[in-house]
Amino acid sequence: MTDPDSDTASDDAPDGARMVLEPDALHEHEEELAVDCPQCGATVGLQHIVEEGICSGYLTDDEMNAESGPESPKDTGCGAELSLELVWES
Repeated sequence: MTDPDSDTASDDAPDGARMVLEPDALHEHEEELAVDCPQCGATVGLQHIVEEGICSGYLTDDEMNAESGPESPKDTGCGAELSLELVWES
């Protein structure tokens, strides 16, 4: 276990933005708790975040290249990689 006050604790953390979820950020969607993706606003179930680690609107590079037309995934797809962290404060 790493001391959260040490310099190495921040070295283990992935790059990206962190946010603290308030109770009103959680809502029920399709019979599970969900949050809105901070990048695209899509509703993402907490179980999906834990299992997949990505937004439900996430598209791989192959999927982006396979699509064409005026509404290509490059315009509509999300590239957010998401994770949940449980923090214990004393």
